[in-house]
Formats: sequence, structure tokens, C-alpha cells
Amino acid sequence: MPSFKLRTLFASDSHSAGAIQSLCSALGNRVCIVDAFDRPLLGAPSDAPPSQARLPVHVNDADVGYVIADPAVALPIAELLTHLASRETESRALAAEVLHLYREINLIEQLSEDLAALLDVTTVGQRALQEAQRLISATCGAIFVFDKALDAIIEVASFGAPTDNIVKTHNALCVESRFLHSVLERGTAEIINDCASDPRVIDQERHFQSLMCAPLRAGELTSGAIIVANTDPQAFYSSADLKLLNTIALLAATALENALLCAEMVTAARDRAAYSAELQAASTVQQLLLNRASRTLPGFDVQSVYLPASEVGGDLFFLQPGPDGSLVALVGDVSGKGLTAAMRVAMILGALNRETSCEPDEILASLNNALIAQGELGFTTACCIRISPSGDYILANAGHISPFVSGVEIATEPALPLGIAPDQSYCATHGTLRPGERMVFVSDGVPEARSPAGEIFGLDRLPALTLYSAREIAETAHRFGQEDDITVLTIALSDA
Repeated sequence: MPSFKLRTLFASDSHSAGAIQSLCSALGNRVCIVDAFDRPLLGAPSDAPPSQARLPVHVNDADVGYVIADPAVALPIAELLTHLASRETESRALAAEVLHLYREINLIEQLSEDLAALLDVTTVGQRALQEAQRLISATCGAIFVFDKALDAIIEVASFGAPTDNIVKTHNALCVESRFLHSVLERGTAEIINDCASDPRVIDQERHFQSLMCAPLRAGELTSGAIIVANTDPQAFYSSADLKLLNTIALLAATALENALLCAEMVTAARDRAAYSAELQAASTVQQLLLNRASRTLPGFDVQSVYLPASEVGGDLFFLQPGPDGSLVALVGDVSGKGLTAAMRVAMILGALNRETSCEPDEILASLNNALIAQGELGFTTACCIRISPSGDYILANAGHISPFVSGVEIATEPALPLGIAPDQSYCATHGTLRPGERMVFVSDGVPEARSPAGEIFGLDRLPALTLYSAREIAETAHRFGQEDDITVLTIALSDA
């Protein structure tokens, strides 16, 4: 049966109806137009002349109706109706696509807001599945993630009751699914619309007609998968369904990663009997994170010193080799203190590990939007650089103290710190670090050091201080009177 009804062109609200009737009137009204079932839409078969012709109106490889009239009249009318019907079909397809895009945009915005507020793995999984069930026809669904403690894939959320012949605690989808493992290994979403004939479908899944699975990917890491299934014999998952499930999976992956990180931190904290022990644990975690951010990089001589003002701090630095042998480095300072600041540092370092761009302005813009998406987290100053083995560099600054070379501050464009306003852009500063020169990054804990008498170290002394090594700079500020976290990072070209 054709999907398009010719009757649509003759509806009272159709712009085409008047034109068709006027044309037929001009031709003497000896025209009959019927639908695919020979039901009259205009005129009657008796109105047609004895030498009538019956010409089809053809749309999308189907006859949606017929024009019965004199051959000389029937042909142009049939061609006109075919043209109008084709335009109407294209218009409907475009409207459906626009509606789909709107639905996806709305999904991304609403689901992103909802998931960002959740820090429980099961709740995140249930919310993501709730959205999948609302938008995609499915009998049951589940989210599976990799549990580091168990070294196994586990189910964290599901919907749909088991069938009578399936013995399963939650639903008919399970971690033994070969289809699930295929998607996890390949890292790409996939559809099965004929479960009976696909070799990856296990016996427990053969009562399904269709299966669809998308990986939970955050950057290059696949942490699990979301899978939905339908038992309806007429079920058919389309590429649009797969795109929706993929979108839900992408949003859920980041939220689940944050929830898992939070769960790990909560578990570690509960193992301590006192607040001091919790602070010590958080300090250890932060030092491990910062140690992971510090690495030996061929072609560069990098020195870093981090002196937190208390057990845990709000400063951070990050080093990452680029694919072309360059070095990407970032120094930052989050607002606030204590565990809240430390958790924000951990979140930022996690986001930096997932970042795919090596351009400093793009990295800062991405971090800014990530912090905005997390809600009210204060602000973070940061300065990011990409430097090649030849010494050519690109620098971008988000409200941080500009770096120094040979005691001279590098002029950077002023910009808001991260986490204040969405969709910010950051200007890139270009330059060259020559052999024998050293670029020095410091946090505000250096110029804001205060002596016992109340004297501030100040910005005026900072250029001369940056001529010394990272360790000497940090220790000088510490001896003067440390009040805030002190971070010093120096970069020079290696002689090797």
C-alpha cells in the first residue's frame, strides 16, 4: 500500500486543491481523478469522455491514483499531480527530519543537564535508559559497565520484565551476549534486525526480533554499553534510532565516568575513620593524579614543583606529548580550597586526559564548556601552551598569570577564567623559545606569599625570581610566607 495518499492534495487546507480544480474547470470538467482504490477525489467516472484514458499518478515507485480523461487532457493533469505529490512527499520528509533534529537537540540539552547533576552509577543508568525507552520502541534494555574492582562487566540498570521461558534476575539481556561484546570490542554502535539469523545472538536472545547496542565512550575509552531489544515480529531499528541511542550513550558515558570516580572517592573516604585520614587520602589521590600529569618528554627539559598550602590543594598542571613530537602543557588554579577544590582538580585532569585537540585555545574552550556543564563550580584560571621541538609555541590564557621567558613576561590577550560564561573563545599568542631559554609558569601562590609582618611578595619581584630554577622559585615563595598553593612549571628545549 502506498504511504502517500493522493487525497492529501484535495484536502480543504491544501494549497494545491484550488489550482487542481481551476485547471480541471478550464478543461471543461470532463475529468475524473480517483485514488489508488478507485475512490473519486474530483469528478466522477461518468464525467470522462467516451475516448477516455486512465493515466497513473506515480510517487515513490507506487501508483497513488489515476486521472481519467481525454488522453490530451489526462497526460498534463497526471504529470501535474505527480509533481505536486512528489513535492508534498519531499516536504513531509524534510519536516520529519527537522522534527528528528529538534528532538535530538532537545534530548542532548535536557539529558545533559539531568545527568550532570547525578553522581550515582545506578541513577545515571536508570535516567539514560528512561530516555532511551521514551524515544525508542523497546521491550527491554540494559546498561553494562566495566567494574574495575571486580575486573568484570556488570549490569548497572535495566528495564523490561523477563519472559516466562527465560531464567534471569533482571531481564533477558545479559553480559554473556556475544553481540554486546562485539560492540564493546569494536567500539561502534550496531543494529541486528533479524536475531534469528545472526550468529552473534545467543539462545537467550533469540525470542527478540531486533537488537541495538551502542558503546559508552568517553574520549578513547569505552567503559560499557547500552543495549535495547524488541520482541515485536514487525520491529525494525533504523539508522535514526541508532543515532539517538548513540547520543544517549555519549551523554551517559561522561556522567557514568564521573559517577564511578565519585563512587571510588566515597568508598575510599569511608575506609578512613577520621576527617584527617580522609584529607590524607585525598592528598594521596591528588599527588598521584599530578604525578601522572608529570612525565619525561623527549626533546624537552621540564621541571615542576607543587606545594599545596594544606593537605589538598586547588592548583594543577598537566603535560601531554603531541602526535608530532610537540609538548602540550597546562597550569591552572581552581577557586576554593579543601576537598571541593581537589575534586574539581581531579575532574579537570580527567577532562584533559580525554581531550583530543592539541591547540591551546581549543583546549581552554573545551574545558570551559565542560566546567559550565557541571554547574556552579566556581572558576578556574589556566594557561595552556603547545610547543614544538624547534621552540615555536602557541599560547592561550584564561585569566592566569602569564608565563615568563628570561625574566620578561609574555604578553597574552586578557580573557575570563574558565567556568564563568559558556562558549568563550581564547586568543592564541605565537612565539619561539630559543635554545638556552626557559619558560616559567607560576600560580598566584608565588606573588601572593605573605611574610609574618604582613608584606606581600608581589608581582614586582616576580620577573627577577623567574630567572631561577623551579625548585628555587617555589622554596623562595614558601620561605617568604606561603598562604596559598604554590605551583611552578618550567620548560626548556633539551640539549639531547
